[in-house]
Amino acid sequence: MERTKPSFVCRGRGRRSGSAQVRILVGAALISALGLALVSGAFDSGLLSLRERFRGGDRTAAAEGATATSTEEAPSIVESAPSPDTSASLEEELPPLAGPSSFDRNESAVEAIHEGRYDEAIELLEAAVAEEGEVEAYHTNLTTAYVRRARSRSVEDFALARADFEAALEHCHDEERAERIRGWMDRTETIAREEADFSVEETLHYTFKFDASRTEIREGVDRLQVLLEETYQEYGELFGRRPVEAGEKKIAVVLYGSEGFNNVTGLGDWAGGAFDGTIRVPADDLRDPRRVARLRDVLRHEVAHAFCQSIGGNDVPSWLNEGIAQWLENPERRLAGLQVARARLANARDNGGKELFKLTEVQGSLVTWSNTAEITRAYDQALAFVDYLAEQYGARLLFDLVAECKNEGIRGAEIAFERQILVDLNTVLADFSAALR
Repeated sequence: MERTKPSFVCRGRGRRSGSAQVRILVGAALISALGLALVSGAFDSGLLSLRERFRGGDRTAAAEGATATSTEEAPSIVESAPSPDTSASLEEELPPLAGPSSFDRNESAVEAIHEGRYDEAIELLEAAVAEEGEVEAYHTNLTTAYVRRARSRSVEDFALARADFEAALEHCHDEERAERIRGWMDRTETIAREEADFSVEETLHYTFKFDASRTEIREGVDRLQVLLEETYQEYGELFGRRPVEAGEKKIAVVLYGSEGFNNVTGLGDWAGGAFDGTIRVPADDLRDPRRVARLRDVLRHEVAHAFCQSIGGNDVPSWLNEGIAQWLENPERRLAGLQVARARLANARDNGGKELFKLTEVQGSLVTWSNTAEITRAYDQALAFVDYLAEQYGARLLFDLVAECKNEGIRGAEIAFERQILVDLNTVLADFSAALR
């Protein structure tokens, strides 16, 4: 089985270009082509709601999965089912029953899955399957409910998570989907094994996990905790929302050794960190202020992704998500990093004939990209364009665009920009390109 990868990868640890430390963040909002389920476990083709088909619709609603983008499959809650015979009335198709019908149970389960009430959804769908096991929609939704519940469990509850994954496989009739589920189960087991002896420390807004037997980590983690609490307050002001105060779980941060980080992510020593709903970073000697400073930048970047997910949901386009994360990573070195990014973009255009990417080309996942030069150019463009928007229209606009993605989906940023500024965002991108020197 191929190794799975996380969604946001901080690449190029400690490398510098000129005076600016350059980090290329390879990632996007959901799962890589290798099949890692990220953030909240969205996958496949949506919840099936029979009511929508009875109304004459055939809607596939976006579930609350992990940042579905144009390069990934739509989320896994199927909201349409085979049409009944339209010559018969609904009452004829569904005669009155003493209790709720399988139809009603499915409708209630769809709502429960959307709201994260997985125990309730599973109970309803098990009853629906027992009553009408030939309806594939019920099996599809039950698979989704089991997977979502498995992925919502902590790694300490791996035995329960495995049982949920196995139950999901019993109802999954799509081999490609089943292979992904097996991959998630294997990765969850790897994480549980790596973190089996980790200590847990909670701060006001974070849950830290690390190997307390490593003196070089234990004696420096408090400094890191203070830095991240400061970052949380800073980002709360910028984004206009504080996730924990809004009722969300504390942001999870796991500090691994290099080998453990590679085992969990498959990324190796070149990666500075990863975000898959949990911030995962390889940590060296936290007693060394210089190493703490480098790790601080990586963590600020990953915390920015966590805030983008909280505020914008799962459809924040990569150019905005990665642009903001780089822009916030180290404000003191931002100018130097921008100078490098702009120079490379201008050089690629003027000497290499490489025009800027269209926004639609960099809104989805970049994980599957294999050309290093293209990846570098995409992230340079994300950083430089986000900064251009902030300079021209104010930094507040950036976070407004993120928030609108929760309502409008992957194109929410473009829709919100045109609504607020009365200019097409692609026109502004062309102006930005012309201004590159």
